[in-house]
Amino acid sequence: MDKTDICVIGGGASGIIAAIAARMENPDISISILEKGDKIGRKLLATGNGRCNFTNSSCASSDRIVTFFRRLGIKAREEEQGRVYPYSGRAEDVLDAFEMYLNRGGVEIVTNFAVDKLSFSERGDISVCCGREKIATGKALLSTGGKAGPQFGCTGDGYRLAREAGHTVTKLSPALSPLECVGDFAMASGCRAKAKVSLVRKGALLHTEEGELQFGKYGLSGICVMNLSRHIRLDDCGFSDYEIVCDLTPGLSLEELVRELKTRSDEIHIPPESLLISYVPKTLAAYILNAAGTEKRQEEAARLLKGLRFTVSNVKGWQFAQCTAGGVTTSEIDLVTMESKVAKGLFFAGEIIDYDGPCGGYNLNNAWETGIKAGKAMAGNVQNT
Repeated sequence: MDKTDICVIGGGASGIIAAIAARMENPDISISILEKGDKIGRKLLATGNGRCNFTNSSCASSDRIVTFFRRLGIKAREEEQGRVYPYSGRAEDVLDAFEMYLNRGGVEIVTNFAVDKLSFSERGDISVCCGREKIATGKALLSTGGKAGPQFGCTGDGYRLAREAGHTVTKLSPALSPLECVGDFAMASGCRAKAKVSLVRKGALLHTEEGELQFGKYGLSGICVMNLSRHIRLDDCGFSDYEIVCDLTPGLSLEELVRELKTRSDEIHIPPESLLISYVPKTLAAYILNAAGTEKRQEEAARLLKGLRFTVSNVKGWQFAQCTAGGVTTSEIDLVTMESKVAKGLFFAGEIIDYDGPCGGYNLNNAWETGIKAGKAMAGNVQNT
């Protein structure tokens, strides 16, 4: 049986940063990262469309994260809406800096090691098992991620391990995902438009976002829609109880629109098929005019521009989601050290925990923040073996 002082289970964002933080805290202990895939950081390379939007200036811990990254040689650049990226805009540069530090610090990286069991002894030791292979440790971190992005190896393995250790796992669902909607979207598919979008449940407004709305063959996407998807819960209702209401002209009132469209039609003599020119893209205009019909065309077109409604039929699955809603409940974790209140020596970090934030760097910031806390706590009271 091999032994290590700290065993990090999962080589994603939170696991990598936890190992780095632990090494910074204590240069004399042994640290191992166990990754079930053939390399660490696969999902990290896809974040921010390959640019790694690693924090947001609106996060309370953003400055600390930027400072931590600077210690690793990663310079930051803040862009629109507080999004912070590596200065190069390349996610691979972030992973390269991480791997350089891990290698220089002597952190062992074991790939193709899929942990299937944790055993806790009365003495406080933990056996981390992969089939017949075992690693003994005093501190184990579950940083296995969630279920979002199975193409990157995220299949939710850690939730079973957490349950077996005595933890409660809340209901899991894909978050920050496109939404499938009722209707024929063939005419509008591929269109993009600035909009204010609202999520309505049984007539009650739940949440509103603004941004670029994207139309697909299945329904709606774009960051604004993906943020709305976080608020869809099916505890006591179905998808059809939810509607997306799209205001495609948020700077204009309905009355202003009606007047402008009547002027276009009656005084400027713009042909009916071009009535919405410059308001929305041509194919989306055709979609709206088709829905408006011919009777009272101007009033109906204006009403649809201000409140195009779609009934939700589904949330696109795990392969399309950016993060997982639900996870290990935070009430069973010491949020200062990230140690389990249920199983001594077990720690948690990242997406496995019941947290999901909006697009824009919030979820990666949570991975870094919880990983750093866990790494420091695990290394701070470990005696070198």
